[in-house]
Amino acid sequence: MRSRNASKAVQGHTGNSIDTTADEQPMNNNTQKPNKESQLINLALKHCEFFHDPKKSGYARIQIRDHHEIWSLTSSHFLSWLSHQFWKEYKQPVHKSVLDNAVLGMGAMALYEGQCEEVHMRVAQANNKIFIDLCNDAWQVVEVNDADWKVLDSSPVAFTRSNNMKALPMPFANGDINLLKKHLNITEEKFPLVVAWLVMSLQAGLGAYPILICQGGAGTGKTTFSRMLRSLVDPSEADMLSKPKTAEMRVVGADNHVLAFDNLSGISSSCSDTLCKMATGSNEIVRELYTTNGSFTISIKKPIILNGIDEIAKRGDLVSRSIKVELEQIPNESRKTEKNIWEDFNKDAPSIFSALLDGLSVGLATVDDVVIENSTRMADLCQWATACGKSFDWSESAFIKAYMDSVNSSYVDSLESSMFASAIVGMFDHRIEYRGTPMALLEAIEPYYGNLNIGAPSRLIKTAKSVMNNLRRHQEALEVVGICCEIYKDNHNKTLLYIWRKNFAIDTSNDEWLIEFNSA
Repeated sequence: MRSRNASKAVQGHTGNSIDTTADEQPMNNNTQKPNKESQLINLALKHCEFFHDPKKSGYARIQIRDHHEIWSLTSSHFLSWLSHQFWKEYKQPVHKSVLDNAVLGMGAMALYEGQCEEVHMRVAQANNKIFIDLCNDAWQVVEVNDADWKVLDSSPVAFTRSNNMKALPMPFANGDINLLKKHLNITEEKFPLVVAWLVMSLQAGLGAYPILICQGGAGTGKTTFSRMLRSLVDPSEADMLSKPKTAEMRVVGADNHVLAFDNLSGISSSCSDTLCKMATGSNEIVRELYTTNGSFTISIKKPIILNGIDEIAKRGDLVSRSIKVELEQIPNESRKTEKNIWEDFNKDAPSIFSALLDGLSVGLATVDDVVIENSTRMADLCQWATACGKSFDWSESAFIKAYMDSVNSSYVDSLESSMFASAIVGMFDHRIEYRGTPMALLEAIEPYYGNLNIGAPSRLIKTAKSVMNNLRRHQEALEVVGICCEIYKDNHNKTLLYIWRKNFAIDTSNDEWLIEFNSA
């Protein structure tokens, strides 16, 4: 006779035997084996500290041998590390869905149980100190203060990295900035412009970053020039990029400290606007997923390099934020192989980088004492470059003179690239003032479009609003060549223009002028 405690087998309608013993035994929750998600989280907690940034993104600070590494919880590096920890512990692979669920739990722990910290890429600045991630395997950083600089084995600020970031040269005392000259085919007068871009890119203060525009004909080494400069600030496996779509620029910016675009043949108005925003500082709210209402803010402020043969900066707002350098043609007898070029440069790179650090330290110590008269929109650049220049034995006006010459030259180039602005300049070769409506201005400048076979200007600019927009866009450039413009509203709210050459202006403060102006 069968025992009452024996296993019971019942016949299903399919005839298969089903063991019901487990169903009759009570579960002991205290002895239940943890699931893989819990195992992953427990493994991570042995090695990690979770925290979040002000945008509520989760990060892990991982103890690896004798240093810490910081990675976003959603980065491929952290996911690979986590999968490897599971394999080492259990000798089993982990399914992606399990990994995703575990990371979701870690993200909640980072947000609700972890500290809030700013997370930086390559460069950080706080408490009158600059920190630069060397991006080497030991995760060392350079700390620059107003007295000196030193290499730290442990960073006091949180740095994270993208997969393409490469190591900066290891610096040493008594660097020499002049070693850079022999690798760049530019004139002596333009050298302070290049160094100014470098020292500005190695700080993270409040001022806008300048956009470095490198132009020259075929055979001037524009790409190599750009790569060398980037390697001193933010070396990367993908050092030079093709121009992405405007919508993709912020995605590219999220993975790079420096944005370097190669061989541009021209940029659209929307692209120009985006570059200006990214150099100054751009914030954009983006939806997390198309299936949710969640959102996050992308904040991007980056140094930028552009190079090409054609005129790149055609709009006044881009010109006013740019440093443009023209490259000299490389003589055939001076040409070297790519291998020899980089061997020579890499020998000098540590000394050049060290000199830049010296410049940063002097800049921190003296920047508040620098006063720039008649400063431009890039006032922070002018002040910082002048302060750092004291370390290089520059005269106090060395950078300012080179910069103003560059800006004025760029404004003239931007005028020449615009048919509308060129026509206005041509008109003022033969007159000293214009008074009238925007549409009347189109008729007045029509003879000065030259033999371009483009028809009437109204086919290019069709409305009074377009005329005013173009005038505003080129206003700074026109002033460089001595042409000033004012836009007024009369008593009937009608828009009128007064354009004149410098050193000749009528008195606009009395009613007699307004009556004469309104009747024009």
